[in-house]
Amino acid sequence: MTDPSVADDPDLSTLVGLLDDEHVRTILAATSAEPLSAAALSERCGVSTSAVYRRVDRLVDADLLDERTRPRSDGHHDTVYVAAVERFELVVDDGDIDWTVDRTETDVADELTRLWGEF
Repeated sequence: MTDPSVADDPDLSTLVGLLDDEHVRTILAATSAEPLSAAALSERCGVSTSAVYRRVDRLVDADLLDERTRPRSDGHHDTVYVAAVERFELVVDDGDIDWTVDRTETDVADELTRLWGEF
């Protein structure tokens, strides 16, 4: 079972497979505190940037991570990542397995700022 608010949730085996990876868990934990670039995540995880990008791509595809654009003072921008999940819960009860994914709320003002930064 999936969270009814998101119709295209990945299946349970995909989520469990992702969360079984220590570096994925580090990426989710770090990006729940602050937006981080792939380079910063590479340092935190102790793996190459290309390894971070592979994990980030899978997390974005599963809607567990959001990609954002962060403007810089020099007129350029950086791509940063933000956790899009607050809670994953698996319940085994009375012969049934039930699971939910609680996603972070998107603030409209933050979303407009992000979109404006892409122009």
